Formats: sequence, structure tokens, C-alpha cells
Amino acid sequence: MRRYIPSSTALKCFEASVRHLSFTRAAQELHLTQSAVSRQIRNLEEFLSRDLFIRLNKRLVLTSTGAAYYKEVVPLLDSMENASLRMLHREDEKTTLTISALPTFASYWLMPKLAAFEKAHPRFQIKVRSLDDAAKIDPESIDIILHYGGDHWPRAVSHHLLSERVVAVCAPSLLEGLELTGLEPKDVVDFPMLHLSSRINAWPDWMVAQDLESGSFAGPSFAHFHMLLEAAKHGMGIAILPTIIAGQALAAGDLIAPFGDSVETPHEYLLSYPADKADLEQVVTFRDWLLKHSDIM
Repeated sequence: MRRYIPSSTALKCFEASVRHLSFTRAAQELHLTQSAVSRQIRNLEEFLSRDLFIRLNKRLVLTSTGAAYYKEVVPLLDSMENASLRMLHREDEKTTLTISALPTFASYWLMPKLAAFEKAHPRFQIKVRSLDDAAKIDPESIDIILHYGGDHWPRAVSHHLLSERVVAVCAPSLLEGLELTGLEPKDVVDFPMLHLSSRINAWPDWMVAQDLESGSFAGPSFAHFHMLLEAAKHGMGIAILPTIIAGQALAAGDLIAPFGDSVETPHEYLLSYPADKADLEQVVTFRDWLLKHSDIM
């Protein structure tokens, strides 16, 4: 069936001419000549058998018919443009890899690795989302999640990614004037203790690992690891941080760890994916690559 639709060029010339009320300025915007725009408008008027513009005292004036047509045409042009943009940005399901990861873990551990993966496998389009609650994850839209703890994602295949090690850290300014080499794990009780609100056992577990008796753990509490890290860097107290998060600040000298070496916790980081995606090329490729490189900090 032949559709009774004018040319897209004529419609674009009409829309631009209405906005500018000038064929000349419309032509400049569309990179056409003034005569070409004028010809397209004339063709459109012949197609519709209606006048869309009139000349009044050398000014271009939109007719009532033109105004009514413009009101109906613009939403259609917008819709066509949006549909085309969506198609241009549409993801190929065969090459898109959508990863959901804990925000801090992704920032400090995953991101430094993704560039190497992308270089090794450029055909995959990587998409990283924040993992705030594994229970809310839609397995239809997520290929892989990187998460913490022993709770596996329901109806998923899970792999051990790495064990967690934590270390007591603080800013050099917190210990200014003290002899660092003489400090021991038990000396932490002389300083403010910083806490992560979601890990209330961090300090008690660290104390047990150091063969120390638990006591008072009063001190500021923070909602996210990034906040805890920044609080420690600014000298607010001592924090128990995973080595994968504290590593950069320790290497840069923003933090120091004078209260003993890192200790391993009972927790782990896992790589999981829905069982029905176990054979997807992008899932298999990323899984194998990341597990191979998981011990490279």
C-alpha cells in the first residue's frame, strides 16, 4: 500500500522554516540553498493543495493551515528522530555484557581490570551497573554480578573470586610525633575507631584475629566504604578496610598501616550469573578472564 506521505526533506524544510520564519535561515541550518528550501516548501504545498506560508510586507508569515499542519507534524518528526536514535544506540544482545557490582568494589578493584579486558576482547560492549541489593536484580537484564559474602545469588552459578583481607589504617597525621616502629595492634585502643555501618563486626573480628580482647568500639560510623576511606585519610581515626580498597591510598602514602599486617576474614567476593546464561559467549569469556586475573591487584 502506497502511503500518502511527503518527502522527509520537505518536512524538515517546513519545520525549520516555521521556527525561523525565514527560508534563508532554514537553509543555513539545513546546509541547503535558499532556493532549495523554497522549492521543497512549494512541493509540499502542491502535495497538500494548501498554502502554508504567505509573503506579507517582505516577511514570511505562517498561514492558519500551516500552523495546524506544523502542530501535527512536529511530534511525528520528534518521534521518528527518537526512534532512529534508539536504533543507533541499540545494544546487540550477542555482544553486550552487563555487569552489576558493588560500587566500591567496582571502583577500586574491577575498573583497573576492565581496560585490559576490553583491549583483549574489543567486540564486547561492557555495561557496568551498581549492585545495591542482590535480591532486586533482574536476571533478564544482568549477565554477571560481582558480590560480597557467602550468600549466593538464587538460581545462579557462583565462583569464588577472591578472599577478603582487611588492614587497620590511618592517616600519617593521626600519629604525628609518635614512633611508628614501636606501635602494636593493641595500641589501636588509644585512637578513635572508625566504622562502616553495614559491618558492625569488622572491629571485633580484627581484634580476635590479633588475639586481643574486645572492648569499647565507640567512634564515628559511615554508610559507604568510600566515606570511611576518606574519613581515615583526613585523620579522623583508624579504619578497618579491605586491602583492595586501601591499597591505592597506602601506595600513595595517604594512609599507613602501623598496627600489623593484613588479616584474612571469613568472607569472600563471588562472581555469579544466571544458570540459563552459563553458555553465553560474553559470560563465559568474561568469567574465565576475570577468574584468571583475579589475583592481580
